[in-house]
Amino acid sequence: MIAAVSLGFFGSIFALFGMKCTKVGGSDKAKAKIACLAGIVFILSGLCSMTGCSLYANKITTEFFDPLFIEQK
Repeated sequence: MIAAVSLGFFGSIFALFGMKCTKVGGSDKAKAKIACLAGIVFILSGLCSMTGCSLYANKITTEFFDPLFIEQK
């Protein structure tokens, strides 16, 4: 989840530089590449988030159905 938040932050920065309305980033062709990079980083952020949530849900489900797990259910 920390990786997902970090990637989301950097994706937002890249998206900001890739906008056509900003002066930073160079030509339109360079801005298009930066915007595409921002999209890829956002997709990676989503995959990291989905992986973290799935692993946590798997842990909770495994502990719930384990008959030897003594903690409160």
